[in-house]
Amino acid sequence: MVGRVIRKLGSIVYDYPKVAEDIERMGRFGRLKIALVTDYFTADCLSAECRVRVMTPGNYRDVISHWKPDLVLVESAFHGVDGSWRYELAKQPKLLRLTKPKAIFRLVDFARKAGVPTVFWNKDDGPFFDAFIDVAKAFDYVFTTDEECLERYRQQVPAHVPVNTLIMPFQPAFHSFTGFNFARNEVCFTGSYYRRILNERRRFLDMVFELCEHNEMPINVFDRNHDRLSRHFEFRFPKTSQMRLHGKVAHRETANVYKSHAVSINVNSVTSSETMFSRRLLEIIACGGIAVTNPSRAVDRHFRDFCHVVNTYEETRELFGRLRHGPSQDDLDRAEAGAKYVQEHHTWAHRLEEICAVVKL
Repeated sequence: MVGRVIRKLGSIVYDYPKVAEDIERMGRFGRLKIALVTDYFTADCLSAECRVRVMTPGNYRDVISHWKPDLVLVESAFHGVDGSWRYELAKQPKLLRLTKPKAIFRLVDFARKAGVPTVFWNKDDGPFFDAFIDVAKAFDYVFTTDEECLERYRQQVPAHVPVNTLIMPFQPAFHSFTGFNFARNEVCFTGSYYRRILNERRRFLDMVFELCEHNEMPINVFDRNHDRLSRHFEFRFPKTSQMRLHGKVAHRETANVYKSHAVSINVNSVTSSETMFSRRLLEIIACGGIAVTNPSRAVDRHFRDFCHVVNTYEETRELFGRLRHGPSQDDLDRAEAGAKYVQEHHTWAHRLEEICAVVKL
């Protein structure tokens, strides 16, 4: 009941960005039709790769029956593109939802009867495995960003359901290398700050903010939660003299932020997985940004040669003491090599290849 009220208020208060729907694109997947239940970033990226329609609890029957998608893709969405799936996918406290979600299961059943394959992708494993496992069990195919979770899924989903790893991609139509033009010898961070959860994530960001202060390096924070009331509480950034807080920028516009700032901060919430890493890190590297990130097994496996990995106060102080004078030629060479690497291995086209191979489309 409370969740329904909050969802209704959200539709009034928030100006949700729109996704370009049902537009045929160039490339192999330009005609592929995917009906989506995802958060905005994924929908936006896929809209530049193939034909998409965004489904809500109210329109999914029409989309599946009349648009006839090749595939239904549902991810571990917390809000959905227009907020219509808020409290409808992840497990919620009884205060927010007194009854179990029904719409997503009806959607999957409707698609199955129409002969449309259904795919669930948990992009937030492993911390949110338990939050979405009940939903994942209903699908024909399951993908996870964290290969450490494969066995957990196989123990809980029906035996005939294939479970595979699908790591985070980026969209080169929005984030790509166009040469170096760091107009601002400053630091940037695009994302969120959590006061009560993800303690190691917060520790890393606090260290970065403190050392920007120590080195007198301005840091521009583009707050992803700037338009939410909760920015005053759970998502409130600490105040420092070097920090300049800005509103969030459109997903596509983050490329301009990474290209214009001499240093771009990334933080991985999950550090124990070899396949789970933030979308933001990929997008920074794709743009040729000078990425500074906390360590993780996935960074070691995929990106260590293309970014600066720091964990201690001393490492970070030394790095920022050097970068305050601008990136070196070695920094630029590594960044350009990183942009080439992710373009060759980590685009949405690569991930669609993997999905289609499993689903046999």
